[in-house]
Amino acid sequence: MHLTKTERENLFIESRTYDVGICCFYSIDLESITYDVDKVVAVKLDFDIEGGRYPRISSYSNGLLCIVLENCFWLYNPSTRERKQVKFQGGMKCCFEFGFSYVDSIDDYKFVRLHHLEKIVEIYSLRKNSWKSIKIEHDLILYNIRYCTCELVGFPLNGAIHWEFYYYDKIENPSVIVAFDLFEENFKILTLPNIIVGSEFVGIFGGYLCTISRSRRGDITGIWVMKEYSVKASWTKILTVNNIPYPRPLCYLKNSNITMFSTSKGLAFYNPEYQKFKKIEVDGIQKFWVVYPYVESLASPNYENHFTTEVEPEVTINEEHNLPLHDHSQTKWS
Repeated sequence: MHLTKTERENLFIESRTYDVGICCFYSIDLESITYDVDKVVAVKLDFDIEGGRYPRISSYSNGLLCIVLENCFWLYNPSTRERKQVKFQGGMKCCFEFGFSYVDSIDDYKFVRLHHLEKIVEIYSLRKNSWKSIKIEHDLILYNIRYCTCELVGFPLNGAIHWEFYYYDKIENPSVIVAFDLFEENFKILTLPNIIVGSEFVGIFGGYLCTISRSRRGDITGIWVMKEYSVKASWTKILTVNNIPYPRPLCYLKNSNITMFSTSKGLAFYNPEYQKFKKIEVDGIQKFWVVYPYVESLASPNYENHFTTEVEPEVTINEEHNLPLHDHSQTKWS
């Protein structure tokens, strides 16, 4: 009930200092930011990670953020400062993609590790507090799609986790969005728009899947969103920006059409009316690695659900898009 009435958004920033091995986290109140400001204040959160090698924000859902380390991941609520550590089964391995999301249909939070070389999907259920390992028997997706982008983080939407993967043997439309449905526990492929130069999936913007396209010279960037989920024809260009280095749209400023971007040079505003780009300084942070908008919530990472019955999903196959998973190993860890 609280989540349905929550509208207050913040920015979550991950800042890394590699020489001392510390990863720090900050929060920026979006409600107080207007286009007129030149500097915003970031509040340091009481959750530092020391000694962990390459910690990364894996995903976010309902105000909970998922932070992945070598041998575990943390669920953390920046609003309440509550946290939970979950150990990986078998430790960290290479070639993993990650994702975390709430699944409304079964009232559960799930974390996913996809190992496409070993053809295994590992799923952690917060409600059950247990892991499940699923062997991917149908290898069509793994045979044709060779590798993920350098961004291993999956983006949550509609009860699924989304990554961008590349086809290794195609020149036209070389990349696709691969979605893993957390209820049915199977894959489907979402096609990017047909753009002359190509597309790059950048995550979620305004509640839609979002991708960017660039001109051949690389100086003009188009921002596209999928207005109707899984419908290729619904890809719509909503914005064109000029000369922004590696832009990633984050959110609109409150009650305006001003877009906040994360770029290789920091945070920036873009005013479509004047077609102007404005860099914003973040007080106290010189360099940061990851920026995510999140909604303040009371969601607990130590969530418990005492339901005693659950309807198991039926795995269905759509020959064009859905790729089935079969759990022959029945491997479960508690």
